[in-house]
Parts: sequence; structure tokens; C-alpha cells
Amino acid sequence: MRIEELAALAGVTNLAELSAELRATEPVAYSIDSRTVQPGELFFAIKGEVFDGHDFVLKAFEKGAVAVVLHRPVDGLTHEQSARCLYVEETLAAMQQVAHDLLATWGRPIVGITGSMGKTTGKDLTALVLSGLGRIYASVGNLNNGYGLPLAVLKMVSHGERMENFDYAVLEMGMSTKGEIARLCEIAPPHVAAVLNVAPVHIENFADGIDGVRNAKAEIVHGLRPGGLAILNVDDPRVAGMAEIVLAGRGEHAGSQVVYFGRNEAAHVAALDVVNHGLFGTEFTLATLKGEARVTLPLAGEHYIYNALAAAAVGLHFGVTPATIVEKLGQAKPAKHRGEILRFKDGFTVVDDTYNSNPQALNEVVRLLSQVPDAGRRIVLAGEMLELGEHSVQLHAESGAVAASCGIDLLGGVRGAAADLLRGAREAGMAESATVFIEDSDAAGRWLVENIRPGDVVVVKGSRGVRMEKAVEAVLERFELQD
Repeated sequence: MRIEELAALAGVTNLAELSAELRATEPVAYSIDSRTVQPGELFFAIKGEVFDGHDFVLKAFEKGAVAVVLHRPVDGLTHEQSARCLYVEETLAAMQQVAHDLLATWGRPIVGITGSMGKTTGKDLTALVLSGLGRIYASVGNLNNGYGLPLAVLKMVSHGERMENFDYAVLEMGMSTKGEIARLCEIAPPHVAAVLNVAPVHIENFADGIDGVRNAKAEIVHGLRPGGLAILNVDDPRVAGMAEIVLAGRGEHAGSQVVYFGRNEAAHVAALDVVNHGLFGTEFTLATLKGEARVTLPLAGEHYIYNALAAAAVGLHFGVTPATIVEKLGQAKPAKHRGEILRFKDGFTVVDDTYNSNPQALNEVVRLLSQVPDAGRRIVLAGEMLELGEHSVQLHAESGAVAASCGIDLLGGVRGAAADLLRGAREAGMAESATVFIEDSDAAGRWLVENIRPGDVVVVKGSRGVRMEKAVEAVLERFELQD
């Protein structure tokens, strides 16, 4: 996409003042982070809640930005740099508008995926299931909010790519407050919307608690294109109830449909006869209206079954056969820091689930650990869970009680509210000697290196802000992985 094309979509007000050479230039890629700008990229100076990108325009130019998009003048620019400034009314809105217009012109199927847990895995499995139908674009990492989603779309026209190179787009849609997913659906209106679950995540931002989280997630169903498909988890009542939005059958949802998935034989896409192989994954019968097939899912934990079912439902909608779905799901691999199984030469195993955490997700992985056979010790190293607001004390304590009931041998709580996790475990019967409070993730890494021993199976988890991946990195620096 040439700069003159982007400028027309973004509403650049000084297009006529730009040189013909600059207008004809095609950026290598797009960025909103001056720290990662590469030569030839276009930099959007976004004003966020903490930082204002306009303060980093000079740095972006120094790192080789071909041009910058901004909505106010910046001091200290050279004449040559000033000639490469594209002015818009507001930079975030402009970037979002570019993404919307690119998708609207492209006109091919968009799959939107949301949920309190498992969005990235659900997105990756969906892209895997669809991969035989053509070239699939799946949003990278966690580019799933008002900044990230438009950047994800712009990756479809980066590094020589063209929108027409892709046949389907699978986009993650996240939220921390009301209205965020509604805005994402304005940018990228989904033909298919999958809702995985609703859990107490970002609950401190909702005065009405979990119901507020549910309503915010339901925005993706409200945002469906006319005649679209909502794929809903029938085992989660808050998700299943979103069908009412579609089944009312009025207005913009006339002609839209609902498909249910779950571990319930009444679901349109069901997992039956589940066999849990612990860290080696699960097996289940995929039961659909188009036939049945046996799935071997190489992801550790039964909670991943729901991600696989949602992906299967999307695939079935677009004509993928059950046999092909089974084949694709069998190729699944965990995303980085999302349930990675690390086996070390010294005879212990670490489950790196450090990307993020919430009470339900922590409880799921603790239950997984309890099912691992022949472990010397079952250890959970859990960072505090953030954005729980007034519910934090109770929810941490309840998760501690789950750890106690699952027979965890050693429970480490890292930072702040993790003290309530440990208290809940002790109140539920865990010995005080089996609990340890650690001040931060750096100290957690040191503790783990000093205390881990052959035969141990360790789960490491925590909210993004706690940076629990540091504890895993400390182990990787000290010990060697198995080949």
C-alpha cells in the first residue's frame, strides 16, 4: 500500500504538500512503538493513556521511519523530517479507519474470537483448521485491542504482502472495559463470531461484576454482520445466553444463526468420551452433524478442548470435513508462554503458562497438575492475579483452596495479593510448610532454581503485569532442556 493510498483512507489533511516520491513510497510495515521501529516503517504517533507517541516522533525518525502520522505539530524536526509528516484529525481513529477500509474493500470472511481465556489458542487452532481452504491470516500474538487489532490488519499489507493474498482472516478481540469489542467490530465486522467463555477477568472495571464482563463479551455477537454465525459455548451459561441476541431475529441479525459447542451431546459440535493424558494432551470423539471422528489433541489440559471445539465449529461452517479437522487439530502446538511443556535433562518438568492468569484459568491448570502421574512433587508458582478489584481477596483465597483440594505439594505465591492465595490454601488444610510467599518474579526465579529437583512438575502462572516468565527464564538459564 503506497503512502498516497493510506493517506486517502486515513484522511491526511496535507496530502497535496507531500512530495511525489513520498506519496509513491510503500512502507515496509507499520508501528506505534518507537522502540521497535525498523527502517522503512511508517509510525503512527498514538496518544495513549500513559504515553503520547508524539513525544517519540524524533526517535522514530532516528530509527529509520519513512514517515509518521500525527495530529499535532512536533518541535525539533528538521525540514526533511517535517516533509515526511502526515497530519490527521486524530491518529488512533485514523489507523482504525485505515484497517476498516482495507477489510471492507477486501470483502472476504472475517472470524472474530473472544473469551476471558484462551483467545490466542482458539485463534491459532481456528487458523490451523481452516488452513486447507486457502491462505489464512491470523492476528499475531495478542494484537486484540483498539491499538492492536488495526495493527494486525496492517500486517496484511506489510513486508510485500497484499490483502488479496489472503482468503480468510481470524482476528482476536479482547477487552478490559465496556464498548471495546463493539469498537473492534466496527473496525472488523465478523462474519463468524466465537465466544469461548466468560470469567472474572478485568472485573474491577465493571460495577456490575461478572454480568458486566458478560455483556462486554456479548458485544461481538451484537457486532455480527447480517446473516452471520455466532459460535457459543453451551457449557457456559453466560455465553449460551448470548444466543438470544441472534435468535430474536430482528433488524441487523435477521438471518443470523447460532451453533453451540461443548462437552454435551446435545451441542452441535461436541466432545464425547474424553480421555485425559495429562501433560501429553487429551483424546475425544468430535461429534458433529456431519459425522464423528476421534481427535488426539496434543495440548495439556482438558480446558483446551473448548478451543478445539470452537475451531472445529468454524471449520465445519466453511466446509472443512470432520476428518480434516481431526488431522489439523493433531498438529496443534501451544503458543509461547501458554501451556508450554519444558522438560529438563535434570529430570524435572516446567509448565510455562505465564502469559496471563485469572482465577478460573489458574484453577484449570492446578487440576491438570493434580492429574499428572508419577510426579515427585507437584508445585504451583502463582503470581498475583490483577484487575479483580473488590473481589480479589475472595477469588485468590478460593483458588488457594482449589490448590489444597488438588493435593498440590508446594504452593508459591508471588507478589501482593498472592498472600491471599496462600491463606486460602492453608485454611483449606494445606500445611503452612507447603506454602511460601515470594516478593516478586525475580525472587521467584531464584527460589525456583534453588528448590527444584528431579521428579518435580512445576506450573508457573501469573497475570501479565507480574512478569512470571522471569521465573521460567531463570530456570532456562541454569538448566538444560532435553533434546
